[in-house]
Amino acid sequence: MIIGIDLGTTNCALAWSDPESISAQAKAAKETPPINHFAVPQLTYPATVEPRKTLPSFLYFPSSHELPAHSIELPWDKEAKDIVGYMAREQGAKVPHRVVSSAKSWLSSEQIDRSAPILPWNAPEEVEHISPIDASARYLEHLRSAWNFEHPDQPLEDQQVVLTVPASFDTIARELTVQAAQKAGIKNLTLLEEPQAAFYAWLGNTEEDWRSQVAVGDKILVCDIGGGTTDFSLITVADQGGSLCLERSAVGDHLLLGGDNMDLTLAVWTLGKCKSSPMLAAQPKSNCYKNTPRKSGASPFLDAAAA
Repeated sequence: MIIGIDLGTTNCALAWSDPESISAQAKAAKETPPINHFAVPQLTYPATVEPRKTLPSFLYFPSSHELPAHSIELPWDKEAKDIVGYMAREQGAKVPHRVVSSAKSWLSSEQIDRSAPILPWNAPEEVEHISPIDASARYLEHLRSAWNFEHPDQPLEDQQVVLTVPASFDTIARELTVQAAQKAGIKNLTLLEEPQAAFYAWLGNTEEDWRSQVAVGDKILVCDIGGGTTDFSLITVADQGGSLCLERSAVGDHLLLGGDNMDLTLAVWTLGKCKSSPMLAAQPKSNCYKNTPRKSGASPFLDAAAA
């Protein structure tokens, strides 16, 4: 079995395919096995576990008396101390200093020690802190545990796992991603660049028809705008012994720009509008100021958004 994991800045997803699930005749006819999406069980509300198409990349550390007893238990972990996924994102919107988000962006940042317990960023000392590597491992651990709960006879750690990373990730960021996967108990790991994965999906959908859509010398630009990164890969169509072949000819610089950053930029812009409004300026406790970044330098990503 092959399991694919998208460890995203804002959402994670898991899909799987079993090459042995199709007959010998189907294989001879070059048919491919179906790709199945895994709906990830996770806390959506206190004491409520539901499957969702994605696992939001959020980790929440509740205070000791914040939630009812036993309300964050999971079917596979009755002693859970933190929350991963949908409920973590929702609870973090209410108590932002207790939530870890954008761990993937931190994992690729050269401005900080990525192995140090720095997240949640600028959180009070009484809040548990974790490193970007460990936060990423926590998301992957949830995926592994959820999968194993649903498929006890096919544990994820025994399967071949393909994990996507930005094409623009440098060697260090890739190695740290591998470390996170290993911490989560994932053994048989292959990294695949995200634009390349998207291009493979296109090739799979078009089958042999892609050859009629391109010619030697054509260049195909793959744009992947995600939750925290914008990734570009340039594919060149070349000739190899009279047959068309595809070669990756360029990769864009690593850009910390995605939906996450667009949201933050809008927040900074809105804050500026609020401050410039005479009506709102006279009301410093207006809702306009709630949960909004209060100073530049709160994180490397806020500086970029404010710019």
